[in-house]
Amino acid sequence: MRTPKSLLLAASLLLSSAVSATPIAGVDRILALVNNDIIMKSELESELSSIVQRLRAQKAKLPPVQTLAQQVLEKMITERLQLQAAEKAGIIIDESTTDRALQRIAKRNKLSLSDFKQALNSQGVDYLSFRENLKKEIALEKLKVKKIENRVNITDSEAKRLADQLAADSADSLRQYQLGHILVPLPEGAAPEQIQTAKSKATQIVDSLKEGADFRQTAMEQSSGANALEGGLLEWRTRAELPSLFARQLSALRSQPFVGPLRSASGFHLLSLIKSREQQSTHLVTLTHARHILLKSSQLKPDSELQARLEIIRERVLSGESFEELARSNSEDGSAKDGGDLGWQNPENLVPEFVKELDKLKANQISPIFKSRFGWHIIQMVERKQEDNTEAHLISQARKMIRKRKVSEATETWLRRLRDDAYIEYRLDDI
Repeated sequence: MRTPKSLLLAASLLLSSAVSATPIAGVDRILALVNNDIIMKSELESELSSIVQRLRAQKAKLPPVQTLAQQVLEKMITERLQLQAAEKAGIIIDESTTDRALQRIAKRNKLSLSDFKQALNSQGVDYLSFRENLKKEIALEKLKVKKIENRVNITDSEAKRLADQLAADSADSLRQYQLGHILVPLPEGAAPEQIQTAKSKATQIVDSLKEGADFRQTAMEQSSGANALEGGLLEWRTRAELPSLFARQLSALRSQPFVGPLRSASGFHLLSLIKSREQQSTHLVTLTHARHILLKSSQLKPDSELQARLEIIRERVLSGESFEELARSNSEDGSAKDGGDLGWQNPENLVPEFVKELDKLKANQISPIFKSRFGWHIIQMVERKQEDNTEAHLISQARKMIRKRKVSEATETWLRRLRDDAYIEYRLDDI
């Protein structure tokens, strides 16, 4: 459903003070119905104020307030539809899940949870609002995994074909592109008059760009794409990761400031090439040959007992006893029969705690005792070597590229259908 013209006038009057983050006096109002949900004037003010602060911090040129208000309202409607779909799918984020996510964020910032709360407060961010937004983000991520990512299938033959292409033409295939994107949307099963209206709008945008309008500013003001508020910037992607329609335009984009309008099921698209960059085609990996002894954690044996036992074993190794013989007689890992020998290992296949301790060791050194989710360990590092695993790496990269492209295309289609199937009513005339 298109935004009524009354929104533009109402937004200008209603939200001009939100740009300066000053609350508007007066009675709150319903601005939009989204199925069985509502969006209030105060909610739009709050969201708009946050986005204006972020754009100012990025030193971005702000579009007219009514244009920005329209974009923010449409973004909020799309989010409400997704949250409704998450609830319908039985996705409920409990308080303990939210707590763990907050603790991870605090840890990444090298802060305790209480210090993290204080840091938010010092930046003018309300902790309870931050927590609620985080809960929404977790729900939307789980919804995306359930509805889209888990349904994306990549066959071995697909991955192999793309890997062969990457190997044959690595310079071009591994090059990454950052595109600017403007979308004029179409509903599913659009009527001829809807198609003509959208095409006319796209043509007007083309004329504006030809006259010198800035592509990113135009995207912020005119695009209905998910990245509109970021100036239409898409994330870095290789040719294989781009939607097929976009990838076919790369040659033209090298010599033209923009291309379009391009028609797809989602609407009319305009593209601009912002930047491109090369990637290294040869992939080297450091493999490690190590031995280890594991004592598994259990309810029957307290950690203190396992630690004490493993300390004794470690001292015996340091005194000259064979690590292999001690592993055979003491380790509870499957490698015990081989004297604790793990063979050549790629760090990607090991748990983080193991890799952290392994990285500290030189040849024939013994680690301190440490704990992972499997139990208590000591490691003997034997040797390291570098290996060219370009072929395996290319197949892995090919799978990631194909997945990213398929997820991107499926997400766009799913969001369009979610919107088309929804009941959306704007209520602005009484303001």
